[in-house]
Amino acid sequence: MHKKLFVTISFLSLIFYFDACKSSQQPSASTKETQSDTAAIDSVASAVIDSSEAEETEGPEEMYPYQPERTRKHDLLHTRLDVRFDWNKQHLLGTATLTLKPHFYTQDSLYLDAKGFDIQSINLLEAGKTTKLQYGYDQKIIGIKLAKPMTRNDKFIIQIKYVAKPNDLPKGGSAAITEDKGLYFINPDGKDPNKPRQLWTQGETQASSCWFPTIDSPNERCTEEIYITVDKNYVTLSNGLLISSKQNSDGTRTDYWKQDKPHAPYLFMMAVGDFAVVKDKWNNIELSYWVDKSYGKYAKDIFGRTPEMLTFFSKVLDYPYAWDKFAQVVVHDYVSGAMENTTAVVFGDYVQKDDRELLDDTNDDVIAHEMFHHWFGDLVTCESWSNLPLNESFATYGEYLWIEHKQGRNEADYHLQADQEQYLAEAEGKQESLIRYYYADKEDMFDAHSYQKGGLILHMLRKYVGDEAFFKSLNLYLKRNAFTKVEIHDLRKAFEEVTGEDLNWFFDQWFLTAGHPKVKVAHQYVNGKVQLQISQSPSDEDVSQIYRLPVQVEIWTGGKKTTHEITINQSQQVFELPVAAKPDLVLFDGETQLLAAQVIHPKSESELVYQYYHSDKFLARYESFNELFKILTDEEEEDAETKSKTPALSSRSQAIQQLAKDALNDKSWVIRQMAVRNIPSEVSPDFETLAKKIAIQDTRSYVRAEALGKLIKWQAEKYQDVFRQALADKSYYVVATALIGYLRTQPADAEQQLASFKKYTNNDIVLALASYYSQTGNPEMFDWFTEKFNRTDMNFLYPFTQLYGDYLQKQPRDVQKKGITYLENIARNSSNEFVRFNAYQTLGLFEEVEGVKEIRNDIRSKETSPKLREFYDNMK
Repeated sequence: MHKKLFVTISFLSLIFYFDACKSSQQPSASTKETQSDTAAIDSVASAVIDSSEAEETEGPEEMYPYQPERTRKHDLLHTRLDVRFDWNKQHLLGTATLTLKPHFYTQDSLYLDAKGFDIQSINLLEAGKTTKLQYGYDQKIIGIKLAKPMTRNDKFIIQIKYVAKPNDLPKGGSAAITEDKGLYFINPDGKDPNKPRQLWTQGETQASSCWFPTIDSPNERCTEEIYITVDKNYVTLSNGLLISSKQNSDGTRTDYWKQDKPHAPYLFMMAVGDFAVVKDKWNNIELSYWVDKSYGKYAKDIFGRTPEMLTFFSKVLDYPYAWDKFAQVVVHDYVSGAMENTTAVVFGDYVQKDDRELLDDTNDDVIAHEMFHHWFGDLVTCESWSNLPLNESFATYGEYLWIEHKQGRNEADYHLQADQEQYLAEAEGKQESLIRYYYADKEDMFDAHSYQKGGLILHMLRKYVGDEAFFKSLNLYLKRNAFTKVEIHDLRKAFEEVTGEDLNWFFDQWFLTAGHPKVKVAHQYVNGKVQLQISQSPSDEDVSQIYRLPVQVEIWTGGKKTTHEITINQSQQVFELPVAAKPDLVLFDGETQLLAAQVIHPKSESELVYQYYHSDKFLARYESFNELFKILTDEEEEDAETKSKTPALSSRSQAIQQLAKDALNDKSWVIRQMAVRNIPSEVSPDFETLAKKIAIQDTRSYVRAEALGKLIKWQAEKYQDVFRQALADKSYYVVATALIGYLRTQPADAEQQLASFKKYTNNDIVLALASYYSQTGNPEMFDWFTEKFNRTDMNFLYPFTQLYGDYLQKQPRDVQKKGITYLENIARNSSNEFVRFNAYQTLGLFEEVEGVKEIRNDIRSKETSPKLREFYDNMK
C-alpha cells in the first residue's frame, strides 16, 4: 500500500491566502436467525471467544500488548467466491467455498473471520453430498463444529452462503487507511452526476473478511477463483486471469476470474464499473490500465512506463515478475493512496491526469511502489503486521530504485531526503523500533517508520554491503521464501549467507531498536593530518544506545578527492587521516547515506562554496547551498538592524552572490528552484533579468512557477508582460501562478481572461480563480464556489475551504447561511481529517451567525478521529 500522506501546501497556495481514527460502537446482532441447534451455537460461540483468534496478551514490561504471528490451526488452500450485488441496499450476496486442512494438529472446529454478515447456511461438501454443520457467530468470527475430527492429511470443503453488509459495520480506519469496511459502493443509486457508479474492495489490513469469510491473516495464503455477476453494462476486474464471461438470461453477466498462484487474503480484490480499459503487453503478459472514460486517451500517458518498470525490477532483482498479469485500476473515493492487490493494483483518482498535468508530475513513484510489492509483499509476505516493514520498506525503496534508474541519482536522493524529513518529523512525537511486536492497533504500523525509515535503512544496508551483494541477497531472499511468509530474520540470514558476515549488529541496531543517532563532527589540519573529532548521541536522551556507523570521509586537496572509510562505534572518537596538504574540503559521510537526526559539521564559507562546486552528490551540494544562504540571510538581517537603506553584502559574501547566479543554471531543478527562492531581497538588474528569463524558459515547470512567484512578490505591476506570456505555458501550475500575477496588475482584460479559464477543471487553475474571487467577493460566483465542493481531492479541498470562507465573509448573511451548510458537510463527512479540521476552523469565522456555535460543538462531540478529538480538546 502507498501511504498517501497530507502534502504540504504548495507555494501557489501560499500566494493565495497565507498572508494574513476508530469508533467504539459495537456491531449489532444479525437480524437473520441461524438454523443451527441452540446449544451447539452457544458451545461453539463460547469457543470462538476463548480461542487463540484473540491474539493480544499483555507483555511483562511493555505498555502495549504483545502481537505475535497468528497461530495457524488450519491451512486455507483454496477460496472460491460466487458474488452478486444489491446496489440499493449496498449488500453483497455471496457463496464462499473454502478448501482447508489442519495445519498440524487434529482439529474438530474451524474458526473463520467474517465481519457483520447474515449467515444463511454452512455446509460440508464431501463425496457429492452436503452436510449441514453447526456453528456459532459473534458478528466477527464464525466458529464451526466439524462433522468429525480432521487430521493434517484430511482436506475438506466448507460452503458458506451469506450476505455481507459493509455499511452496517462500526466505523473504523486510520490515517493511512481511512475506512476499514472492505467493500465500497460508490454512487450506488447513480444520482451523483460528478461520480461514476463503481464498486471496489480494500482488504488491508484485515478487511477482506468484511466481504467474504476467510482466515484474514497475512501468514495465510491460498489460490482463488471468483465468479462476479453484474449488470452487463459494467466491466469487472479481479486477481489473476479472466477465464470466461457468461451472458445470463436476466440481463446480467458472470465473469470468472482465476488466480492459480497462492497469495494472502488481504490481497484479494474486486472492482466493478464503467471503466475505459486500455490494453498493453510485456513479455507476453497482459497489462491493462483501467480509468474513467474521460481519461481513456491519457491511460498510457499515466501508466505508460509500466513495461519499462517491470523490465527494470525483474532485471535488478534477477527474479522475473512472477504473476500472470498486471492490471492497474483507478477508483473514486478511495480510502488510501494505492493498494498492491496481486495482479490488480488499485489507485485513488488523484493519479488521473491529462497530458498537461503530467508535465508537472507523474505518479510513477506510487506506481513503482505498488509494483515492487509484487515481489516484496505479494510474492514474499510478512508473517504478521509486526513485520510490516518487510512489505512497506521495500516498496518505499522501490520508488528510490526506479527514480535512480530513470532520472538519475540526483533526483533519487532528493526523493530520499524527503523520506528522511518525513520520518524525522514523525520521530519528534514518537520513536519505535521498525519491527514492532508491541503495539496498540495493527493500523499503528502504517507510519513513517514502516515506510520512510525502512527505506532509508535499506539504502544504508545497500551502501554498506555494496550493490552486488545487496541485490544478490535480495535474490536469495526471494527465491528461498517465494509464495510464503517471512520475518525479519529471514532477511538477515539471506544477507549473511551472501556476504559471509554476521549482520546481527546492523539488524538489531536499525530494525529492532527505536531511534537514530545525532552526530557532531569537527575537523582540523594538524601536522599533515586531518583530525576528525566525532561525537554521537541517541535521539532518545533516556537511552544509552551507541550506534555502529560505517561512513566515508571525502577529503579534497589540490582539486583531488581521497576517500577514507571509518567506523564510528563510541560516543566520542578521534580519527587522524593523512593528507598531502591543508584540505580544501572535508566532507563527512561523502556517500550521503547516513540516517541521523542531524549531522552538525561546521564549515567555513569557502569550504561550503568548494563543496557546492566539487561534490558529485546532490545532497552534499544541496546542504552547502542551504548553509550558504543562511549566511547571506543573516548578513542581510544584520544590515537591516543598522537601518542601512541599501544592504551592502560583505566582501566575504561575494562568492555567495556568484554562486547564487550559477545555481540559477544548476543541472538540478531542485537547486535551481532553491536559487530562485533565495534571490536576495535587494534585487539587482542581473537577478531581475535572470528571473524573468527563467519564468519563461526553464525546462522544469516548478522552477518557472517559482520565478513567477518571485516576480509577484517583488512588484507584480512591473512584470505584466511576463505574466501574460506565461499564461500560454503548457503547465497548469505555471499558468495558475501567472494568472495570479497577471490579475494583480489589474489588467483591462481581467474579466475576459477569467472567462477563458472558468471552463478549466485543473485544481491549480481553479484555486487561482478562487483566490481572486475570494478577494473581490463577486456575489455572482457563489454557485461556482459551491459546485467545486463536489471534488474529493484533499490537496484541493484543504486550501479551497479557506478561500471559500474568505469569500463568504464578503457576502450578505442569507448567502453566508447557505455557504455554512457546505462547510458543515465537509467538517462532518470528509474522509480526510485534515480537511474536516480545516472546515471546522473555517466555520469559526461565522460564529456570530445563528446556530454556528451549536454546529461546531456538535461536530466536536461526534468526531471519531483520536487526533482531531485531541486537537479539539486542546482548543477548549
